[in-house]
Order: sequence, then structure tokens, then C-alpha cells
Amino acid sequence: MEKAGFWAAMSLVRNIALVAVRRGADLNDVCRAVGVEPDTLDDPNARANLDQCIKAWEQALRYSGDPFLGLHLGDMTSPGLVGIVGYFMESSPDLLTAFQNLVQFKRLIDNAPSFTEIKGEEFSYHSNPYPLWTELSPETARHVVEHTIATIPHFVKLLCGKPIQPLRVHFAFARPRDTREYLRVLKTEPLFDQPSNCIVFRLSDMRLPLISHNPALNAIFKELLEKEMAKLSGSARFSDELRGVILKKFVSTIPQLPEVAEQLHVTPRTLQRRLKEEGATFQSVVESVKSELAIGMLKKPGLTVSEIAYKLGYMEPNVFRRAFKKWTGVSPKAYG
Repeated sequence: MEKAGFWAAMSLVRNIALVAVRRGADLNDVCRAVGVEPDTLDDPNARANLDQCIKAWEQALRYSGDPFLGLHLGDMTSPGLVGIVGYFMESSPDLLTAFQNLVQFKRLIDNAPSFTEIKGEEFSYHSNPYPLWTELSPETARHVVEHTIATIPHFVKLLCGKPIQPLRVHFAFARPRDTREYLRVLKTEPLFDQPSNCIVFRLSDMRLPLISHNPALNAIFKELLEKEMAKLSGSARFSDELRGVILKKFVSTIPQLPEVAEQLHVTPRTLQRRLKEEGATFQSVVESVKSELAIGMLKKPGLTVSEIAYKLGYMEPNVFRRAFKKWTGVSPKAYG
């Protein structure tokens, strides 16, 4: 079974990789750099891991030379890119339902954190990158966020037939020197250095009907998606779910057992019992996560072994070195 971590539908990676191809790159070279076979890009059931997603964006940025690539791609992306989830959105009765449907079935597209929120007379869509992505490649993580946020008003225009200006846009990253392109694409001046990445609309605007609403098709798409979600849930092990939560909660330190148990809506004792049923322990899962994080961080230029050790909770670099050799059979220096 594939390790629980970030993943995305291969169709998303294909869309990004083809940016490089359209700008003159050879498809085989791009696929080699990303770590996928060309045929895999067209496989509707294939998934890409975090490393492949990062490399696809790196290739697209390298060949396009576009400092606002995420914004520009988002401004031309259609719901069809995400397959049946997109068609389910298009056949929904109104914008609000369409975006709630997107969040409900987004786990079929990727497992990055996202949610919708209604506060008073405002509707917001929140999208934050997978924490390890931000840690390993902050530049591509920023483009992913900008792509997602720019996609929302473009979807709105396609779905209801007219543009709707957002009230606000929040970005968690620092304000760039020039924000004119953000204003042009998003139709509002974003706020930067915010707690979360989100786009906010009037709730009344989100109640507008969709031009392609079709109750019969909507019911068919919903049934298909529910079956796919059932398959996804049925194939998951509790230890894999735990790994995913630890990776999502990782910012600068590994979360502790009580915090993770609360996130999974179980008691610490129940968490330990369910792991035991699978022949695992909390510590063994944590060690596996630390191994994945360490390998990822060693690929990131500029981080020393001591810095990686500290981020993973080791007070002494030598303790980390011994643990890493136990995980991989080689020292961090030899691996890097």
C-alpha cells in the first residue's frame, strides 16, 4: 500500500506539466524530470505524490518564466479538469451548493486542506497547501495557492454566466513588491501575511443559479462520486489515516499523541488500541513520518543536518544521524 502522504490526481500534474511542453520542452524530458511515464499522465486512476507535484511545477516555472503562473493558470482552468467532481459542480442548482459539493468530494482530487465557511452574509473558500509542501518548496506552494484561489472566480463566471467580484482575498505569504497582476486577475487587492489563504464573496451572490443546472445528471454524478468515496474510505487503514494527520499538522514539530487523537475524534487510548489491531504503535508511525520528512528535507537546498534534526524534534544531531541510518541504512550525508 502507498504511504499516506500528499497525493493529487494525475490529471492535475498533467495540466501543469503540459505548460512546459507548450513552451518548448520535450514531453519525455519533462516526464523524466517529474518521475512519471508519459502514458501515466493520461491514466484517470493514477495519482501523483508530493515530489512529483513539486517537480511538475518546477518544470512549468522553468520553461514558462512566468512569475504569476499560478494566477494565470487558475484564470483559465475549467471545472472539467477535475472530472466527475467538476461535472457534479456544473449540474448543481446554485454557486453555493456547487462549491460545497467540491469540498465534499475533494478527497477524490487531492488531500490538501480546504473548506468553505459561511459567516453572516459572507461566504469564503479556504485552501491551504499541504504543510510539508510549504516546507520543501515554498515557491511552488505559493503558485499552487494562487492557482486555487484564481480558479474560484473563474469557476464562478463559467458556472453562473457572469463575473462576480470577490469582497476580499487573503494570502498567508508575504506581500510581493508588485501586486498589480493580483488586482487584474482577482479584481480586488489581496491582503497578505494573513492566517489563512481564502477568497470571500457575498453570500447573496453565491445563491445565484447555475446555467447548466440539471437535477437528473446531478443525481447520477452524486451516486458515482459516493461510490468512489466509499472505495477510498474502505481501502484506508487507520495507521495510514494517522500518518496523514501527522503530516498535515506538522509545521515545525511533530504533533503529540493527544493532539492527533483529538484531530481523529478518538481518545488517546482508542487510538493506541486501533493501531495495535494493525500491528503498529504511535511511535512506529511517528518514526515512519520522521523518515519521510527527513528524506524530503535533505532534498531541499540550504537546510543543514542540524536544522533538520531540530525540526524533527531531536535535540542532538548525532541522535538524528543514528535514527536516519536505522531508517535508510545510510547516513544523512551519504543520502544527500
